[in-house]
Amino acid sequence: MSNAAINQVNPAVNGLRPVVAIVVAAEVFVAALLLTTVQLPAPQSFTSEIASLR
Repeated sequence: MSNAAINQVNPAVNGLRPVVAIVVAAEVFVAALLLTTVQLPAPQSFTSEIASLR
């Protein structure tokens, strides 16, 4: 049996294929977004610098 024969027998597979493609595309998009996002360091308190300058 080839995949084409199985897909013609089971219409649920044909119905889920676009959903799976959308979910996979969304996961790839989110992963790429997280990888390209630059996380800036948390702002540091400059009170010690100000105190040393006084």
